[in-house]
Amino acid sequence: MTTETENKKRSHAELMELMGKTLSEYIEAPVSEEAVRRIIDEKLAELPVQKLEVTLPDGVTTEVESPHKQLTDVIELVKQGHNNILLVGPAGTGKTTIASDLAKALNLEFGFLSLSAGVTEAHLFGRILPQADGAWAYQSTRFVDVYENGGVFLLDEVDAADPNLMVSINAAIANGHLSNVVNGKIHQRHPNCILIAAANTYGLGADAQYVGRNPLDASTLDRFVLSTTFVDYDTDLEKRLAQGVEGAESLLDWVWAIRSKISEYRLRRIASTRVVVNGLLALRAERSLNYIKTMFLQSWSKDEVAKVESL
Repeated sequence: MTTETENKKRSHAELMELMGKTLSEYIEAPVSEEAVRRIIDEKLAELPVQKLEVTLPDGVTTEVESPHKQLTDVIELVKQGHNNILLVGPAGTGKTTIASDLAKALNLEFGFLSLSAGVTEAHLFGRILPQADGAWAYQSTRFVDVYENGGVFLLDEVDAADPNLMVSINAAIANGHLSNVVNGKIHQRHPNCILIAAANTYGLGADAQYVGRNPLDASTLDRFVLSTTFVDYDTDLEKRLAQGVEGAESLLDWVWAIRSKISEYRLRRIASTRVVVNGLLALRAERSLNYIKTMFLQSWSKDEVAKVESL
């Protein structure tokens, strides 16, 4: 049986990961934050705690609660000696969670940065800023700290990054040292620095679903040869979330079928775990599955709806 403290830790972590700012989408009446947290706390308290036990090279054993099912795949890559790993998969599959849990499993610090449009070398390598006394001083970043001192750093959305930024990152990934153009220093890579890159595509450019993605340079992709893992939705987690909710089995069947159709017809749509979580909230509020379907499909075109209307 889980303790109250364990339940609270899990509730807050999963609340932020799964719910975001869309907690009330499927409920007509306004829902207060307190009410939503209570619902999530109650639901998470019902879940059996799954733990992954990891033995580190120095013999120390750590545990990770409720890990993503593919965390073991990434840990295996680390054990093989890979310290550059690429996670590829649709939005909402848990790539960020895997990177965070890897840090927990290895008892390392964790940092991350989304490489969306507008992110420059300064966000990664630091800045020279004025001080109170009028002098100028170098301000480091989480990336540089992890690079020098060890830890797990997630470079998220690498297939949305500026190509010039990726050129700067490439050298740091491959050479074991970072030549910092901001402060003129050479930063040596710590042996326990693990860099995780996450993308929605395999770096070959935009596709029908992710139209804003950039092709990654061959030299970038070469950094992750034999250490690229496809991350799929964790249906086991979705099953655990659905336990005890009336009508949840039909909801899961429908979401999984929608995903299959999205893949089959290459639709620019996403049916992530958040659909399951928000759908469960709606069911608990005594909304019907048809209501959930209508809310989910309301922005779809007639052609898109026609492809899934039999579900």
